[in-house]
Amino acid sequence: MKEYPPAIRYLVRIALIFAIAAILSITKQLLVPLSFSIFLAYLLYPSARKLEELKIPRIATNFIVIIVFMGGIFTLLFILSQLFEGLSEDLPELRESFSASINMLQQSVDQVFGLSIAQQNDIIKTAGLNSDYFATVIEAGKNLFITLALIPVYTFLLLFYRDKFKDFVFMLVSDEKSQTVKEIILKAADVVPKYLKGLLVVCFLLIGLNTLGFYLIGVEYFLLFGLVAAIFNLIPYLGTVLGYGIVVFFVLGTQSPTVAGAVVIQFFIVQFLENNILTPNITGSYVRINPLVIIFSLIAGGLIWNLPGMFLVIPTLGVLKIIFESVDEWKPYAFLLGTSGTEEHSITINSLKKRFGWE
Repeated sequence: MKEYPPAIRYLVRIALIFAIAAILSITKQLLVPLSFSIFLAYLLYPSARKLEELKIPRIATNFIVIIVFMGGIFTLLFILSQLFEGLSEDLPELRESFSASINMLQQSVDQVFGLSIAQQNDIIKTAGLNSDYFATVIEAGKNLFITLALIPVYTFLLLFYRDKFKDFVFMLVSDEKSQTVKEIILKAADVVPKYLKGLLVVCFLLIGLNTLGFYLIGVEYFLLFGLVAAIFNLIPYLGTVLGYGIVVFFVLGTQSPTVAGAVVIQFFIVQFLENNILTPNITGSYVRINPLVIIFSLIAGGLIWNLPGMFLVIPTLGVLKIIFESVDEWKPYAFLLGTSGTEEHSITINSLKKRFGWE
């Protein structure tokens, strides 16, 4: 490849990136449940290994850890369904209130910006917001059901055949590279589960913070929206904005601008606590990716795999960073992905303490 001009080499690399993105998009329905299963297998691996150390057969350990985890997931889904059921009972009343609020908002836009309600409706139609939502929801529900059905099966098989997959990888590499591959496998098996467990702990803490804050503010269905905002927080940066955006939109349509403003204030408080206290102390430095790469990767993941891509992209970057750090010629890419090199200009609690002499 080196005998070709640099322009040709870069053109081939760009074409390869687009080809990979196209393949990932085409095979989305196949690869999304498999990708979730891989990270779930990483998450459950330490527990399965401990059970095996107690002389419990591998088949039994896999069943135990998967059933316990899926039981927790279905419990959460059941709670959400019950909360949504309570919301649906008040839906006619909420729909009238929401329509009245939206009409008032459109009249305000008409008065301030001179954009008539008919023109606003045309913009909404142009944006595709008047499509068949029921068909979209049914299709999304079908895909979700297929994914939820396949994930436990894939996870069980990944845990059961983990030694076989490891031996297969070692068969592909030469003897001089086997030690590097072994280090990558061991580091990924240690770092990825810790990072994923940290994310879950942060998520549960945020459920409590969000729910308490919404209750004190006076948001209706505070528990439901506390859960929704915390789940969206699993998507870094953009997730918190999406989760709280849903709450603000609902509150503007059904309650008052004052309550919506209080929700916005709570957003900044929770965002500060999560970014500076919860995440640094719970997930630690297991996977440190710089914000520019995270935001770009979230958008790319959303374009290729929609919402599941946004959930999966950060753990994937963490695994790639582990691989890059273990191979000398790829270490510059690990440096690019990471947060090192900007400590002098970063704004953190420690840097503020040093700057203002609070230490």
